[in-house]
Amino acid sequence: MIDETLSLTIPCRADEPGLGSTLESLFAAGLSTQLPSGCVRELLICINGVGPDRPCPEPASTSLRYAQHERSRRACPEPSRRACPPLLAVRDFCARHAIAIQEITLSSAEQAQTHEQYQSSPGTEGQGAWTCRVLLADWRGKPRAMNTLWQWAGGDLLLFCDADVRIDPQAIASLYARMRTEPQLGLVAAREVPMLETAASIWSRMGALPYRFNFGNAGGRLFLIRKDVLSEPLPEDLLLEDAWLTVAVGKQRVRKAMQAQVFFVLPQTWRDYFAERVRAEGGKMQMRRQHAHLLENGPVAEYPWAGFLRRIRLREYGLVLLALGIRGLARLWAWRRLKRAGFYSLYRPFTSTKQWSVAEQVRSGQSGQSGQS
Repeated sequence: MIDETLSLTIPCRADEPGLGSTLESLFAAGLSTQLPSGCVRELLICINGVGPDRPCPEPASTSLRYAQHERSRRACPEPSRRACPPLLAVRDFCARHAIAIQEITLSSAEQAQTHEQYQSSPGTEGQGAWTCRVLLADWRGKPRAMNTLWQWAGGDLLLFCDADVRIDPQAIASLYARMRTEPQLGLVAAREVPMLETAASIWSRMGALPYRFNFGNAGGRLFLIRKDVLSEPLPEDLLLEDAWLTVAVGKQRVRKAMQAQVFFVLPQTWRDYFAERVRAEGGKMQMRRQHAHLLENGPVAEYPWAGFLRRIRLREYGLVLLALGIRGLARLWAWRRLKRAGFYSLYRPFTSTKQWSVAEQVRSGQSGQSGQS
């Protein structure tokens, strides 16, 4: 069987504080000995929201193997003075691992510009011999960033990874192996494992409950997808990209590799928990209103209620009832908001999901114990 090439892609906001740690865990997973040699073709990061108020400076040192001067000038059209945190994290990551990097500025009008001039062969130096391209976009929106990464990726398979997660060292290899052994599949998602500390808030504990179960839909935090599997780009106002991808690819071609784990931090505050529920309920409405044709073959997820009831502990039934009540309130809130604004008005980042300090300790001590099924 011919090995398929793999592009690692990360859509990232310009204010993302923890991209460096995500890159390190992705790098370690990409060097797994279970992956065919040379199958990882490139690392692509789309940092969106890089505008005039967040200019990116000229490379700090030419000795760090950054892009050629002309490409650097394109990424920094003026001698600028400050960079957004994720760009600094990428530069530091590439410098430490001797990875060749290109920084490419995109404007709203250039999202689909010709990019063959930037295509490069895999690197020949450093661990894993990777190359990295950073797309600096002046617009915002995760679906649009994903579409841009899709256009620029050169691999047969695309691994999409959120910018605020940690990846099990064998996760990429597990996803790749599943895709190779079942070539009829179009998308294979990782198992999402929430990290809970002992003194987790009620909102985190409530949010962790559903992750004990496999509902059959693709998780959006880490997944491998064939580049040619979609007939159209993602709608740019999507609230639930993973739900749309599940039905757009076709549920019969979507699987979850439970041994491939991706770790994340749940909302820890009422404000973030409720905002996440509002976005989820708004996303469900959006699927029914705008993408009903994709739902003709059935709903996005399946709910094993009998198994759910058996595996919920008695002391957790209060949390379940509270969660159901909040879901109803969130649905009403989303419905009222959508009468005055568009769907993407329900999107906002959740600050408390970026707080990895304690969660990292939990993961190092008891990796994956929370939310496991």
